[in-house]
Amino acid sequence: MIKELKQVIVVQKKKFKAHGKFLITGEYAVLNNVPALAMPLKLNQYLEISYRDDQEITWKSYNNDGVLWYQLATNVKDLYSNRIRCSHPVTSKLREVLNTALELTAKDSLRGFDAVMTLDFDRHSGMGTSSTLISLVSQWLGCDPYQLQFKCFGGSGYDVACATADRALVYNYNNALPLVEEVHFEPIIKDQIFFVYLNRKQDSRDSIGMFIQEKLTDELREELSNMPKGLIRASTDLSQFNKVLERHEEIISIVIGLEPIKSQFFKDYEGAIKSLGGWGGDFIMATGDLAARDYFKNKGYDKIFEWDAVVV
Repeated sequence: MIKELKQVIVVQKKKFKAHGKFLITGEYAVLNNVPALAMPLKLNQYLEISYRDDQEITWKSYNNDGVLWYQLATNVKDLYSNRIRCSHPVTSKLREVLNTALELTAKDSLRGFDAVMTLDFDRHSGMGTSSTLISLVSQWLGCDPYQLQFKCFGGSGYDVACATADRALVYNYNNALPLVEEVHFEPIIKDQIFFVYLNRKQDSRDSIGMFIQEKLTDELREELSNMPKGLIRASTDLSQFNKVLERHEEIISIVIGLEPIKSQFFKDYEGAIKSLGGWGGDFIMATGDLAARDYFKNKGYDKIFEWDAVVV
């Protein structure tokens, strides 16, 4: 009796995830080695790698609504060649990230693979599409995520720290030798803290350009450096919490020469409002009771996130 032999093909898959982020204190000043309070989010970006037996490569990126927003079909030689030039900005940056990761790991190349990226958050929201990409690629290829970030995107790297953190953290850029301290930051008043999406995309590199270093005096630097611990201490009392947020907005207003967003757009709001990350950008953190959410909804800002829904 002749038995039919069936070939079993085992597809090697690797899956990785990286958290989105919110920068709570220290925007702009974090690049000047001022410690900043940051929070990883429950909303992630994921990367699934399936290795192939040939030299072909496919890359697909999906937004949180399931829509395919980017795809690439190429081969190992082309993707990893520094000689190749591409007019598509996403493909160009992807090639740069992968080439740089290979340089950092001293690897020449990889075999073919299929990559699929998916998101829990909207890619336009500013929650960390680029930093999570950096973290995912570094997890996959085994390189230093901070060096990959600094070489490909610049910035302080706090968002890369958030990508794999299990809790809130105080981040110090430390002249590109990052220091990360995880901290307990779960305010008793968290039901009175919420996040509002303003849908004003802020380019991080343009945002950094607003910073006027000469205006960051020693006194203001010290005050900002104490903000993470000060905000954590104040997180049991809404009145004190609001005072810390308002003072932080005053200081950043001085060093970048812009009015706080509350003064610009929400003067009649009773609670505190703080920009998260680059001013004029994507999210604000606000304090107030349940009725306070209606204030923003009535102004057309209906994407409101509660603390427990997004914070790790």
